[in-house]
This record gives sequence, structure tokens and C-alpha cells, in this order.
Amino acid sequence: MYLSMTLRTFGLSLIAIFIPIYLYNLGFSLRDILLYYIMTNFFQIFGDFFAGKAIGRFGAKHVMILSYPVLLIHLSMLVTLSTYHWPLWLLAIPGALSLNLFWPAYHDDFSKAKDKKSTGKQVGKLLILIESVGALGPITGGIVAQTFGVKYGIITAMIIAMAAVIPLLGKKEITKKRPLDLKKFLIRENYKDMIAYGGISMEGMAISVAWPLLLFFVIGNYARIGSIATISLLVTIALSIFIGKAVDKYKKENVLRVSSVINFFTSFSRVLVSSINSAYIIGIISSLSHIVLWVPFFSQYYLHADRSPRTEYIVEMEMSVDVFRMLSLAVLFACTYFFDVKTTLITGIVIGAIGTLLTMLITSSTKKQAKEIRVQREVAKVRP
Repeated sequence: MYLSMTLRTFGLSLIAIFIPIYLYNLGFSLRDILLYYIMTNFFQIFGDFFAGKAIGRFGAKHVMILSYPVLLIHLSMLVTLSTYHWPLWLLAIPGALSLNLFWPAYHDDFSKAKDKKSTGKQVGKLLILIESVGALGPITGGIVAQTFGVKYGIITAMIIAMAAVIPLLGKKEITKKRPLDLKKFLIRENYKDMIAYGGISMEGMAISVAWPLLLFFVIGNYARIGSIATISLLVTIALSIFIGKAVDKYKKENVLRVSSVINFFTSFSRVLVSSINSAYIIGIISSLSHIVLWVPFFSQYYLHADRSPRTEYIVEMEMSVDVFRMLSLAVLFACTYFFDVKTTLITGIVIGAIGTLLTMLITSSTKKQAKEIRVQREVAKVRP
């Protein structure tokens, strides 16, 4: 799993930050680009449910493997967009499906494999691995895009990402498969977790769409934009180890509350970018604070998956991501009718900052466990 994620992360990190810029340079307006991402998330909302069904029938590993051919189709359409002029709604379908097939299956598999007593440490190690290789991607992809064009960066990403399938071919399914059960969807019990995870997705929207475009208007150079992302990620690697250990040692909810407030201010600081130097400083500070947030958050997330019907919980959470991100993008889409491009992008940054505050709503493991114990005791009382 780690090797597969390493290859996938490096391949996609070559181009991920440049896709909205690539679309903009092909002549698509900001409104068109936002509509493309809205449609992607709209298709994902429905696809998450079917991904959960597929995990129950075929197993998480097999579903992850299936995501890669779909990803290849999506990237192929991106490469040939200027030639065949694919409608953006059609481009969004394989993009959404590849995400549907990968992320719910990945979270399902990782939550089964991790050690409950050192979840924070394991999440920290995974982030270190992903960031170490992911940090090389933006600057490499930026140099390729600046020298040869974004198309060649996408082709390189296709080759590397497809190599990520190889490690999965020798990996066995961790647990027995079981069908997805609609009766085990516990939205009332998990609504706070869903809002918190939706907050993460709002910040993700800002990082993947608004921030790259804002950097492009300020800097206007693929290589420099890539170097900002690379340097920002490199300085967070050592911190991931420290945070992972601290999360296991101290109360995760306390770390999460403090980090969500810190992230609000660091995420909001992106609106101040005005030069290459300020972009480097803001990028580094934002990346550092994100690690402090992500490690305790995803530690709680995986622990909650253990104490809930696992696949159903993960599908609920993934659907909340898509809904919150789609609504955030819809707000930006509406802003394009009233504001200029830069103001709209700044609005996206502000929305992402607000999203980080929502992460503290995730239920603490202690409270969730205590609630389950009380329920079990009540059930025991009425048993014959």
C-alpha cells in the first residue's frame, strides 16, 4: 500500500496543482473551470455509494486497482482536450469515477491495517512518505510544463501513476468482503464527523483550485509555482514525525482544536500573497500548520471507522466531502457574476479558511466509545 501510494502521489503531484491553470490557458474562463469541478463533485456524490457497493462485493484492493484504468482515461482526455475539444461535463465523468473508486477503498483498507494504539504515529509516517515523494512532483512538473508544456507533464504522470498498480497486484484483501447495508448508514450519529470532514474538503478546494490560479496571476510561471509547493512540503516532513507521536501521547481532540484555529489564520493568510517572496513564506507556513491539523484529524477518522460499520461510515464521509466541496464551488461560481477573477479566488481562499474551523466538530474517540458502551448496556438490559 505504501509503495503504491508513493508512486501514485508522485505521478499526480506532477500535474495536480497545474490542472486549473492548464484549463485557463486553453481558453476556458474561471466560470467554466469552476463548473467543471462542480460537475466532478456532483458525479462523485452518486459514485461514492456505488464504490461502497463495489468494495463490499470485490474488496478494497480490487476496487483501487480498477480506479487506475479510469484515471488513465481521464488523463488521456486532458492531454487531448485541445485537439478533440471534449465537453467539460464529459471530462468530469472519468475524473469523478477514478476518485470514487480510489479514495473510499483506500480509507477502508488503511483503517483495517493500522494499529489502533499508534494510529497517529502511523498516519504521520504515511504523510511523511507521501510528502517526501509528493514534494518532488510540483517542481518537477513545473519545470516540464514551463519547458515543454503541461501536456508532457500529464503524459509523464500517466506512466508513473499506472506503475502504482503493480504493488497492489500482489496485495491480499485484509478482511472478508460483505455487502454494503443501507440500514447501517448512521447519519444522525455521524453528522458532526460529516460536517468536520466537509470542512477539510472546503480547504482542499482552496488548495487545489483557488490557490494555484491566484499564484499564477501573481507569479505567472509554472516552475516557480511548482517550487513553492515543493519547498512548502519539504519543510513539513520532519514535523510529521513529531506530530504523529504527540497525537498518540496527548488528547487528539485538544490538538485538533488548537490546530484548527491556527489553520484558519494560516489559510486566510493566502489572500495576502502579492509577490514570489510572500508566496514562499505563506506556502511554508500553511503547509506546516496543515500537518498539525491533518494528523490528529485523520487519526480520529480511522478510529471512528473502527467503531462504526466501516464501509458505510467511510461512504458517508466521502459523500459529505463531495457535497461540501460542490457547494463551496457553487458559491464561487455565483461570485463570478458579481466580482472580478482575483476577488472570486480570494473568496475561495476565505471559504477554505472557514472550513478548517469546522474540523474541530469531529467527535472525540472517547465520547464516541462511551456512547457505544451505553447503547450496548441498554441493549443488554432488554435481552431475554
